[in-house]
Amino acid sequence: MSASVILSYAFIYFVLFLVVPFVLVVFAMTCIKFFKSTEFVASNIKLKPNSLESQAGSFINKLNTLVNGKYNVLYGTTLDSLCDVDKNEKEQDAHSYLRDCHLDYVLVDSESSTVKLVITDPQHNSEENNRFIDTTLAQMGVKVLHLAKNDCDETLLKSSLVA
Repeated sequence: MSASVILSYAFIYFVLFLVVPFVLVVFAMTCIKFFKSTEFVASNIKLKPNSLESQAGSFINKLNTLVNGKYNVLYGTTLDSLCDVDKNEKEQDAHSYLRDCHLDYVLVDSESSTVKLVITDPQHNSEENNRFIDTTLAQMGVKVLHLAKNDCDETLLKSSLVA
């Protein structure tokens, strides 16, 4: 065999086993870099001057006077903050679905830290989410009230807390 044939084979093997894998690795690392999610940097976040609407604030004040310190009132939370999800492959999907279920007011017992009553505006959730909230919280023994536009019916609230 001549030297040119040996050099040709050496060049082919060099390209095939060294250059091609190097190019593939560089390409894969570049794709990972460009498609990787970026972290959120909270540098320009400020607190709103009036985060509660006047109507929601007055409703919270009415609830606080109604419960006389026996319950704590949580405002503007989601079903994800109240429920635990079993570990499985769809856990992130479950958390995102639970975050879509908006709860306007949650009354929590100040002594036992258990949820006693949930008050939601049916317009803040879809029909499907409202049904899901009702069935999920009913299974946990929590009563759900759907009040439109912060309608504070004191007799309904008192009877719901007693039951």
